[in-house]
Amino acid sequence: MSMAQAPTYHSGPLKAGGFGRRQAGHLGRLGWACSLALLAACGTTPDGGTGAQLPGGNGGGGGGSQVTTGCDQAGGFGVECVAHLELYDVGTAALAKDNFSIDPAVVKDTHVWQFAIRNPGNGDLGISKVEFFYAAASPGEAAAPAFSCIGPDGVPCAGAWPKLASQAKAGAELRFQIAFKRYDDALARQAILRLHSNASGKPLMQVKFVTTLGAPRVVVSPEIIDFGYVAVGSEKALDLKIFNTGSGELTVSSVDLSSLDAERFSLVIDGKELPAGAALPLEPVLRIGNNASVPLKVLYRGKDNFPYNGAIVLQTNDPTLTGEGGPGFKSVPVKANSTGPCLLLKPGHVVFGATAVGSMGVRTVALESCGDEPVFIRNIAFAGAQGEFGIDASKIVETGGKLPTADAPLTVPKNGQTKLVVTYQPEGANAVENGQPVPDLALIEIASNIGAKVSSLKLEGVASSGDCPTAIITIQEGDTVVPQTLLHLDGLQSLAPNGAIGKYKWEVVQPAGSVGTLVPSDSAPQVLFQPNVAGDYLFRLRVFDQAGKESCFPAVRTVKVLPDQAIHVELLWNTPSDPDQSDSGPGAGSDLDLHFAHDYGSVLDFDNDGKPDPWFDAKYDCFWFNKAPEWGSYDPNIDDNPSLDRDDTDGAGPENLNLTLPEDGHEYAVGVHLFNAFGWGLSTAEVRIYIYGQLQYQVTSLPLSQGDFWYVADIQWPSANIAGKLPAGGGKFFVTPKYPSPEL
Repeated sequence: MSMAQAPTYHSGPLKAGGFGRRQAGHLGRLGWACSLALLAACGTTPDGGTGAQLPGGNGGGGGGSQVTTGCDQAGGFGVECVAHLELYDVGTAALAKDNFSIDPAVVKDTHVWQFAIRNPGNGDLGISKVEFFYAAASPGEAAAPAFSCIGPDGVPCAGAWPKLASQAKAGAELRFQIAFKRYDDALARQAILRLHSNASGKPLMQVKFVTTLGAPRVVVSPEIIDFGYVAVGSEKALDLKIFNTGSGELTVSSVDLSSLDAERFSLVIDGKELPAGAALPLEPVLRIGNNASVPLKVLYRGKDNFPYNGAIVLQTNDPTLTGEGGPGFKSVPVKANSTGPCLLLKPGHVVFGATAVGSMGVRTVALESCGDEPVFIRNIAFAGAQGEFGIDASKIVETGGKLPTADAPLTVPKNGQTKLVVTYQPEGANAVENGQPVPDLALIEIASNIGAKVSSLKLEGVASSGDCPTAIITIQEGDTVVPQTLLHLDGLQSLAPNGAIGKYKWEVVQPAGSVGTLVPSDSAPQVLFQPNVAGDYLFRLRVFDQAGKESCFPAVRTVKVLPDQAIHVELLWNTPSDPDQSDSGPGAGSDLDLHFAHDYGSVLDFDNDGKPDPWFDAKYDCFWFNKAPEWGSYDPNIDDNPSLDRDDTDGAGPENLNLTLPEDGHEYAVGVHLFNAFGWGLSTAEVRIYIYGQLQYQVTSLPLSQGDFWYVADIQWPSANIAGKLPAGGGKFFVTPKYPSPEL
């Protein structure tokens, strides 16, 4: 691929003649990845000109010069050679700031900053002079000053440093370090490093180092609140202590409990119980002196056996906290019913619907292991009367077609599942109350090694009537599915006492944001339906015999759509000026795109937050052009890659993204880009984030314009803490107008 083929970044919809998103196939993924990788070298600016403005601006390591390619150091081609100086903080693997501060109270003896100088230019970088200024604050520093600088050659920083070739020629770098030695005298100290070079646009770089006195430092104990298993109907309280190990007063001005379920969790501060489910300001502000602590209690009320995860986010004045949702934010992960063996029944309530007298209805229930240990099932039996229901043990292949016992248990491995088949064979019609039949009911209890000891499976069925048609719905995929599952709904088992069924009428009640349709129509005996968002979908079927007599009551089936991946993200949007947001076709509605980026993603800093953006990274941003990137392990048996399972281009959404096995110790960014409004004006986006099938984060944006990019939130793993991205200058939404995107 030649330099001339590299794509430019643009700030609006694609121009005529460019690579439109529907022609994206003409530019291979490899070619596009190379295009992004060469962006800085090709010198393409957001406005399409030549020369790339590298991140950093005027401060510290960022510099601010242009890079030209095709340089000959000897000037043979007449192209100017340009050097550039980038200063990296090795500890954070990011461009260095131009100011570093340190609180002596948090340093035991010595703290060392490691730095690396790199040259991404096309000419050699020469550092002609290095100056390090520090004046000792006390006579005790004569032998060992508080601040010191050691150069690449291992001697104190001074004079000139070795020439650094262009990065295109060699990936070399110059490393040096600044050290701070603690003195317990409460004196203010300051050091300045100056680098003089031939870097284009910034021949002098200055970095300042200062001590801060009286800075607080927050520490929590324990770092993770783990309730273990809590039995249904019981309550458990755990202690949480906030320590101030700094030298200044620590304040906690608010607690964000929005990621925790309001019916199950609460926080007790100074005897006052705060409900979960929202961000709460503390009045008065919690104040903690140096070397002091404050005790809190976290409460959990067991209402079911499902796992729950979230976090308590403390907003403090600790200046060292910059990476947990914003300055001063401290996150404490919270989880319940998430460790040890765990068993989920899908569905937990089996509804057979109307079943003809003498016939047998058959349903399959998935028994899934949801904990971090195997599940051992030692008994499956009816609790009370079995009635007209049954268990088909012959389908349990792991036990040789027999029900499990204590001596021969059924083992469900970690992250595994097995199937349980249940039946319903009515012998006569049900009683009728208020025009509706009274259903037959039964309960199956499954005894295992989970904390609750017993899991309950409810069964419900209705026998068909003999004097009017009976509507019967069967769903091939069952009553609990994941988003994007194509449901096969069948009404052919419906019965008419006199003759055959002559007419079918289907209805569906969908959760908010879903715009699915019944295919081929709502009057076909068999229909298809694809649920695109999580929630409950209620299907009704009325049938009529050949004489036009309607069924005495409709058949009703509810399908619960739950994501089974660790992370599931949904994007929906509303465009008020679009009169029909469910229609389809080119330009029929606004086109918004969901982005999901790994923390390895790194492109230019277009949103000006001081670090490279992950958006449109050729490998580490999953979006419509890169729907299934290869992340994590290269082992194909490890499902650690994200997938964009639905891309909507003509209004309302949804778009769905899934990640089954997130990588521990990493952070995932969620973003929304208004790719093209197609003249429909402003749109409002809604993002929902599910963790292990539970809705943990839901937020709706302000109206977005064409080209706007909304950085929604970061998901930390394995804590599953979700932190909304906030702008540095205040406000609730981090939106970059006219965000440059590559012409794909």
